[in-house]
Amino acid sequence: MFAAKRVVPVLAVGLLLALTGACEKPLSTAPEPPGAAGATASFTLSKATLLETGISRLVITVTGEGMKAVTVDTAVTAEGQFRTDLKVAPGKNRLFEVSAYQDTLLVLAGSDSLDLKENQKVTLRMKLEFQVPALTLTPIDTTLAKNSTFTVFVRAHHVDSLCTIGTKLLFDPARLQVVELGREDDFLKKNGGAVTQLQFSRDNVAGEVKLLLGVFPAGKSVSGEGKIARIVFQAVGSSVAEIDLSLSGMDLGLYDQHAVLMPAVALGSRITIQ
Repeated sequence: MFAAKRVVPVLAVGLLLALTGACEKPLSTAPEPPGAAGATASFTLSKATLLETGISRLVITVTGEGMKAVTVDTAVTAEGQFRTDLKVAPGKNRLFEVSAYQDTLLVLAGSDSLDLKENQKVTLRMKLEFQVPALTLTPIDTTLAKNSTFTVFVRAHHVDSLCTIGTKLLFDPARLQVVELGREDDFLKKNGGAVTQLQFSRDNVAGEVKLLLGVFPAGKSVSGEGKIARIVFQAVGSSVAEIDLSLSGMDLGLYDQHAVLMPAVALGSRITIQ
């Protein structure tokens, strides 16, 4: 089982493709098709992922009919930024694929296609989806005023036969206070099972929410992704507040219908209080 690290739950990657013709220097000396276009691809991870991101490598590939495949395999900087120059032949249905790795483990992946012309400037918007079981808080990055309230949702991703969920939210009670807890049962009940609440409690002194839910009977377990619960916080302090999401500890983790623990990653939220 791999270590649970913070990763991006659903990363909206913007690849800014500045297609300027064949005058720019390619990444390699290999021959390119006539009329090859230069492309600059860049993205920045959200503020929340900079704190403890598990993404260490990013692989971008571009393929299409009549063109030489382009592959860039690079490390992600500590600032969460990535930028590289590509050499892409113009044409229809150029397939861009992005894979994000935690060391050698594929964690997120996504793809999109574009029709590319010379001297064209376009932006490719791509959503990366989890390729491993995960539990996240959404939104992962929020800015709000002091004394205001906001809601975070606990969401499961890429689970297979999920039957039991155990997790803890940890926060600084000098900056945040929980004002409401609520379940989101639609996903867990989608196969006709009932949701059993073993524990869903808050401790505003210790700064902790503990959530233990199960699907009954086990044969009605669920797969895919969906919301599990919601927690309403009030911002009582200033500065930056972290909400950590933990799957490590007794009774915690994601379990399938056979009570087998799934290897999973977890991602909390970063709150900026102004």
